[in-house]
Amino acid sequence: MRRMFWLSVGVAAGYYAARKGSVLVEEARERGVVGNVTLAAATAGKAATAASRATLAVGEAVGSRTRSLTEDRAPEADPAPRPAPSSTTPTSTTPTSTSSREVRP
Repeated sequence: MRRMFWLSVGVAAGYYAARKGSVLVEEARERGVVGNVTLAAATAGKAATAASRATLAVGEAVGSRTRSLTEDRAPEADPAPRPAPSSTTPTSTTPTSTSSREVRP
């Protein structure tokens, strides 16, 4: 009995696919080569746009999650950024008892 059921499901699906396929082939013939290429390009463009939007959405979701994780952490002892040492910054040296140490303003 199960075999008969699945056989009938397969026959129905095959009939549906054959009918749908013949309709699609007729539409493709009517459009011609240029129409088919144009349709394929438009479909590819829509797929690329959808993928780009999905990538941006995932990136924003991950970025907001990352920001919330870093905001939950305790602030560091010295939150102010330190300027990079410059070659034009004047330095002065002050002698100590046994060695000299460089002091930057």
